Amino acid sequence: PLGRLPAGVKGLYWDRTSLKQRIHYEVAEPPKGPSNSAPVLLLNGFGVGSFTWHRNMAALAASTGASVYAMDYVGQGASWPVDCDDGNAESEQGLRYAIDDWKAQAAEFIDAIVLRGASPDACVHLVGNSAGGLLAALLAAEPGSRVASLCLLNATPVWGSNLPGWDGRLPGPAVPRAIGRYLYDRMRDRANIAEMLEQVYAAPEQAEPLVEQIRAVTDASEGGHAAFASILWSPPATLPGGAGGFEALLQLCGCDALLLYGADDPWCSPPFGRAAARALTRRACAGERRTELVLLSPAGHCPHHEAPEAANAILSRWVKGQPPLASADAATEAFGRVSAARAQSEGELEPRTPWEGLLTGMLS
Repeated sequence: PLGRLPAGVKGLYWDRTSLKQRIHYEVAEPPKGPSNSAPVLLLNGFGVGSFTWHRNMAALAASTGASVYAMDYVGQGASWPVDCDDGNAESEQGLRYAIDDWKAQAAEFIDAIVLRGASPDACVHLVGNSAGGLLAALLAAEPGSRVASLCLLNATPVWGSNLPGWDGRLPGPAVPRAIGRYLYDRMRDRANIAEMLEQVYAAPEQAEPLVEQIRAVTDASEGGHAAFASILWSPPATLPGGAGGFEALLQLCGCDALLLYGADDPWCSPPFGRAAARALTRRACAGERRTELVLLSPAGHCPHHEAPEAANAILSRWVKGQPPLASADAATEAFGRVSAARAQSEGELEPRTPWEGLLTGMLS
């Protein structure tokens, strides 16, 4: 693994031998040893890795008694094809860095690592941030999925651009590869990383360690330029059951669902959280499954990283089947400088302006 791991977190590798890929993952085990609690899988956003969960993993394992996993998607963090060479190696031929491929990796990881040796009816709690939120929803929406509950942290409702001229499978044409190389080097510039994080964190000082961590993972592989080009040209997710968008996808999820959103996120803002909550309350199983919306403020796009005390407490309660706030009837709770506000009625989920419903519908 890249860099020093926090206490209680162990870095490991899983070899996807048939695909010639080496996948980096991390695990935090409960201090008192294995329990009967369903494990937790944390799915990060784009351009980072499992290190964005370092403020959460050991704390969640200790408070829930569950094993807590985080995994780098192939082409991100420290997960790469073996001997990758900017899209030219044998292990990279035909490879595409698309969300469908990350979904297949995550599903295989759950079976091969997270639930290895468990009974056929064993399940996992999924927690996804940003693009990882969309990935978690895609997994939970599959018929017969092994998902105990779903938690979305400022989930990205769409992913994939489907640009013309290439389907994203390596090796790519010269022009897309040149564009990908140029943009990748601009994106991973330290000043640009810092500027982007400052835009999406309510307290930018909380993001400072990420600048060097993100830069380090982009420097650690020979496949980054080709991977970025592939990501740019790869298609959107294939939605289960012919779902017509993110909100329709959520209605296929048959498990309890928590929406834990940073209220100060300029990208996946509270209107998107409310839209997702409305979709979840319209599920066929809505009368049997919990749907909760909690907003954290001040907190932005990565509330687990920016406000770990609040996120860890709420996630711990959620995994244990408890109300997300300290009291079942509570509307708010304070966690130091951060406050949590829980929606207590369907009326609180409705659009605040006529434009809100239109905007979220167009982008979901």
